Amino acid sequence: MHMVPSWDLVLLVFGGASVVYSLMLREKVVVTLLAGYAGMIVADRWGEALYQILTKQSGSVLNEQFVSGNISVLTVQIALFAIVMLVIALKGGVLIHPDSVGVGFMSYLVLIAYGVLTASLIASALLSFVPKAQLDQIYEGSKIAKQLVDYQAWLLVFPLILMLISGWGQKD
Repeated sequence: MHMVPSWDLVLLVFGGASVVYSLMLREKVVVTLLAGYAGMIVADRWGEALYQILTKQSGSVLNEQFVSGNISVLTVQIALFAIVMLVIALKGGVLIHPDSVGVGFMSYLVLIAYGVLTASLIASALLSFVPKAQLDQIYEGSKIAKQLVDYQAWLLVFPLILMLISGWGQKD
């Protein structure tokens, strides 16, 4: 029997990995979340323009060897998203002190919430880049993807609310 993983399974594994990451690297969790916001904005605003630049270079070696038929707006947006996230997440860790999410048991709950919200934001952002025809297929085949698409506006706001609430009682 040939098994194909569902979108729900992929999204759950990604979410679980994000929670583990947030618990292991607590000083990077907020930076990664902010990198998700930045990556979403850059990919949304510049993906189409960069795609046009890459595909209009008709005489270039790059276009003849790679771009022709192998690239789409979705590919460019995902690449931009990943590059921005990596640069900010890897270089931005010095901006957040490890104790900024608190200490004790509550800090673990906050870290888990950050992990889930980070995974949700990233997955929701990537789904927003997918062309409508493909998104409809994913939407119909996955309960989790359906929620990520339907509640994307809230997923953009919840991490900010968590930042405000979790930092409310912190001493400066």
